[in-house]
Amino acid sequence: DNQEILDLLAVKPLNIISLIDEESRFPKGTDLSMLKKLHQQHSKSPYYIKPQSDAKHEFGIRHFAGVVSYQAEDVLEKNRDTFSADLFDLLQKSRSKFLLELFKGERAMTSETRRKSPTLGLQFKRSLDALMKTLSQCQPFFVRCIKPNETKEALVFDRELCTRQLRYSGMMETIRIRRAGYPIRHTFKEFVERYRLLLSGLKLTEVTDYKGASRRICARVLGDTHDWQIGLTKVFLKDADDQLLEDERDRVLTVKVIVIQKWVKGYIYRKRYRSLRKATIVLQKNYRRHLLTRRFRIMRRGFTRLQATWRARKLTRRYRFMRKRIIRFQPFCRGYIARKRFHRRLSSIIKIQAG
Repeated sequence: DNQEILDLLAVKPLNIISLIDEESRFPKGTDLSMLKKLHQQHSKSPYYIKPQSDAKHEFGIRHFAGVVSYQAEDVLEKNRDTFSADLFDLLQKSRSKFLLELFKGERAMTSETRRKSPTLGLQFKRSLDALMKTLSQCQPFFVRCIKPNETKEALVFDRELCTRQLRYSGMMETIRIRRAGYPIRHTFKEFVERYRLLLSGLKLTEVTDYKGASRRICARVLGDTHDWQIGLTKVFLKDADDQLLEDERDRVLTVKVIVIQKWVKGYIYRKRYRSLRKATIVLQKNYRRHLLTRRFRIMRRGFTRLQATWRARKLTRRYRFMRKRIIRFQPFCRGYIARKRFHRRLSSIIKIQAG
């Protein structure tokens, strides 16, 4: 918490910025007189560091990140932030339109106005007050950036530098505080809804006593050896206990997921098997039909050839048999015709001889 350091710098009535502004308004104020006032007013503060020797014109502030030393030389002159009279005269005589437009505000100010202009310390205090007012009205979140190395090179990790940044940013102190207390807090309902899987037989729809259910879950998983507490409305856990609960929850969820995966995969593979079996039966049916059709065509072609051969042989044998018979029958027919022709001629000769 930097509130005490903020009080030392800008909140208390005689804070450092107020003393510097007060000394800046004095015509005879010097850096040494300002430094003496700071030593007299804040030397007892644990956050203010006074140099051991008066020869050193400086003072230190013990910030959370470390000690920062501030040089007192020319602090009043820088704090006044006054526009130099010589520069103002030179600007008035300038003919450059750019410079005249650039310092238009300074040219419009009179000498009295320039003397009453706010100092840098007052401007810083106003800015700080506005920032604190804004922060108090909202819920800011900060992102802590850690540099891995001073040269910003890739794949280079400086362990000492990162440890120092973590220490100065307050992460080490935050970790120590979190480890000492109970950083993890869940309401009974949230706790039961998240970790109900760790207690077998616990159904969320039947739970009425969330506090008792939370106690049973902690006793079942964490046991009496771990440091956990049951409050009035919440369960208080340490980081190790919360990590153990998360690991056990992941293990139980993994087992449940594996069971669900087993049934889902079984359903998918059974459905795929049935689809493949049905497709295989259709493929077998078509392939068998193709084989039988092909075999039938081959057999039909063979039988057709066999029928043609058998019919050819049958006709050949019949032809030969009829040819043989006809050849045997031809001599009788030829003899009959020859005898008939002979008797006709003989009859004609007899008629001629008689006539």
